[in-house]
Amino acid sequence: MKTLGILLSTAGLAGAGAIALASPAQAVEEANCPGARPISSAQIFRDNKPPGWGDIKLVRDNCSQYWAEVVMDAKLPRYAMSTAILVQTGGSNNGRTLTCDSSGGTGAVVAGQRTCRTPKVKSLDTSTTFTAIAREYHNFGSGWSKISENRTARTR
Repeated sequence: MKTLGILLSTAGLAGAGAIALASPAQAVEEANCPGARPISSAQIFRDNKPPGWGDIKLVRDNCSQYWAEVVMDAKLPRYAMSTAILVQTGGSNNGRTLTCDSSGGTGAVVAGQRTCRTPKVKSLDTSTTFTAIAREYHNFGSGWSKISENRTARTR
C-alpha cells in the first residue's frame, strides 16, 4: 500500500483516488481493522554482530490479525534478498509457516526495495502464539546463501 501511495502521489492522484484504486476488499479491511502496531521486534544483524541492517516486526491489528514484516535500513543491492517469516505455534494451525512470498504476502524484498510482509493471519485462540523471523540472503553468482537471521520473541 505504501508503494501504491508513492506511485499515486508521484502521478498527482493522491487523496480519495488511492481508495478508489485499491481493491474494495482491501479498503474495507483496512478501514475496519485499524490500530496495526508492532507487538515484538528485533534488529537484523549479519553474522550475529552489530551494526543492525534492519528490523523484523511481529504486528497485530485490532481485528486479531497477525503478520511479520521486515524493514531493511536501506534499499537492497541487486545481489541481496530478504524475507519475513510468520510462525504460528499452538491451536489448530500449530507449526504453520508463512513468508512474504506466500499467497497474500507482498513478495520478498529484492533489489531496490526495503520492506515486505507476510499474509495476515486471524487468530482468536488464546493458546496460539506467533514468532516473526527475518532472513537475508546474498547471491554473487553461485546461488543464494543465508547471511543473517533473527527472530522476535514468541508472543500473542
